[in-house]
Amino acid sequence: MDQPSVYGGQTREGALGMSGTHGLEGPVEPASPDPGYFDESYYETNGQLGDRPALRFYVRLVQRYGAAGPYFDFGCGTGHLLRRLSVLGPASGFEISEFSAARARETAPGCTVATSMDDIPDNSIRTLTAVHVVEHVDDATADRIIEVWRRALLPGGRLLVVTPDLGGRAHKMLGESWDGFSDPTHINLKSHGQWRRFFADRGLEVVVEGSDGMWNPPYADGARMWEGARFSVPAFVQFLAGRLLVPPGSGESSIFVLESR
Repeated sequence: MDQPSVYGGQTREGALGMSGTHGLEGPVEPASPDPGYFDESYYETNGQLGDRPALRFYVRLVQRYGAAGPYFDFGCGTGHLLRRLSVLGPASGFEISEFSAARARETAPGCTVATSMDDIPDNSIRTLTAVHVVEHVDDATADRIIEVWRRALLPGGRLLVVTPDLGGRAHKMLGESWDGFSDPTHINLKSHGQWRRFFADRGLEVVVEGSDGMWNPPYADGARMWEGARFSVPAFVQFLAGRLLVPPGSGESSIFVLESR
């Protein structure tokens, strides 16, 4: 397939030249962002230019629920999760942003980072991670991405997918100030149940599912420190345990472990 056509398409009004709506009644479906938007300033603004504790948690989920290596980080950003996966075994990644791909190769030396989905080999991956990827693309693009995932996975291979939960507790408490709305490239926000059905309809079976919890307080105006801690305790316990304990819909993002049927 031709990468520019996969990530191109009609633009909309706003910071990315995109338009669309969000709400619990249905998904957002505008065209996908221009890869050039994901530059150094983008990662500096959202705090993902460097390493972060959440990536340690995702690696532990891979170790618990994944299918061993080879590993592949789809949408690998600046390469810090890819670097962590490479400690476990052979690892490679994919990025549409030339800036991100170049930075990822520096962060995870020795790891191949493709910038075209055509370069992802068939039947080559046992565990694939896609952390905060699908919310950046429209449904048509997500369909083509899932086709790539399914052809690239070895029999019995697994996926770890993380994406903001439009129906989650954090959004319900914060409304329009929810962090999921802070990034203008989040053009495809769905509830946990909507994503579950989306994956199932495309041949991806849920093995384990959960939430990241309420890790980003405060969740109420003028909340005291102990109130913030009360919301965040389950997320902290889950982080320490390295396994999915917080049920779907109970936090900021949905977490899925999937297998291709």
